[in-house]
Amino acid sequence: MHFNKGLYINYLRNLKCGEEEKTMRKKAAEIFSLIISISFLISLSAVYAEGEEKEAEKEDLYPAKSAVLAEAATGQILFSQNPNRKLAIASVTKIMTLLLAAEEMKAGRLSMEDTVTASYNAFSMDGSVIWLNEGEKMSVYDITRSIVISSANDACVALAEHIGGTEEHFVSLMNKKAGELGMKNTHFVNCTGLDADNHCSTAADVAIMAAELRKYDYFDEFLLTRLTYVREGTDRETQLLNTNRLLKYKGITGLKTGTTDNAGYCFTATAKRNGMELVAVVLGAETDDGRFDIAKELLDYGFDGFELFSPEFDAEQLTDIKVKSGVAKTVSIEPRRQLQCLIPKGKSGDVDYLYNIRQEVSAPLKKGDQVGKIVVLLGNETLFVVPVTSKEDSEELSFSKSFWFLFKGLLSF
Repeated sequence: MHFNKGLYINYLRNLKCGEEEKTMRKKAAEIFSLIISISFLISLSAVYAEGEEKEAEKEDLYPAKSAVLAEAATGQILFSQNPNRKLAIASVTKIMTLLLAAEEMKAGRLSMEDTVTASYNAFSMDGSVIWLNEGEKMSVYDITRSIVISSANDACVALAEHIGGTEEHFVSLMNKKAGELGMKNTHFVNCTGLDADNHCSTAADVAIMAAELRKYDYFDEFLLTRLTYVREGTDRETQLLNTNRLLKYKGITGLKTGTTDNAGYCFTATAKRNGMELVAVVLGAETDDGRFDIAKELLDYGFDGFELFSPEFDAEQLTDIKVKSGVAKTVSIEPRRQLQCLIPKGKSGDVDYLYNIRQEVSAPLKKGDQVGKIVVLLGNETLFVVPVTSKEDSEELSFSKSFWFLFKGLLSF
């Protein structure tokens, strides 16, 4: 609606004086006020509708509180939905418990043959358990596969106490490791993931610790086992049934489910194809089936659309460079590090390389000193900036050294 204020003012000026004029002015003012109010309401409705439209655009793609798809080696995020939202993560917590156990094994302080003795604290656990009795002894092999396959809370506490002395101390180690890994939005209260105040993480952080655990192969056998038993052949034989429904997914390598009232349905899946390992994290899915469907769709998206790319540098661009006033007149050079990243499938042929390398440098020069860089591009996007460094030293040629080299040259005649 458009209101012509100028016409309204002219109309007021042409009114006759007296009571009739005052009455007309009053009515006109009331009409003008009404029109302004209506216009304001129309504008407000438009703004509100626009806000609703923008909010609708921000609606989550998947029926889950949070989700992330990442590549394990590079840490690249290929998809995210509320990646830094702090949430309860249920038994996905046990990824960190297993990571600390793996580190203990690597350090030689823990082996699969070691014996774990269950405490009353372990015995008192509820939820998913293998019915450990207080004082019962079990090998680390059976304890860890009970955690990996059937998410046994009592086994988890027994292992934590075996490593850390107490669960509380072990949890402090979990939090310390989270900090070292850069998991800024994570705080553990227990080693099992059972609901507790301030026990939380994010999909982005879970992807980090999952990728870290995948650096170790101690539990690979268990991660892909669908059904087995502990105490087999005894009257206390206990079934271990894997809750990962993606075990038949091509390239699956793990990893961990979790469900509690606070967390909802959670799942972290890892799969590897053609040297590329993806991590799909789903937190707070609405249904049990939903967490697996979302994880599978994320993994499909990653494998169908991306490939791991390693740059191949032109050797002719990396020839020796001159050293001015150096004992060594030339030095060989090399890229400082070999990097990888994900690019859309079929695009490796479109990658460009820009070489910016000095042809001459001044002495002194140390091994590792930067003498240039290589910019790796895909279209307008920079994939890498790789420093180029000297592979050797070249001291400055002083007067005394020049005289010595001259003297040696004369002696050679």
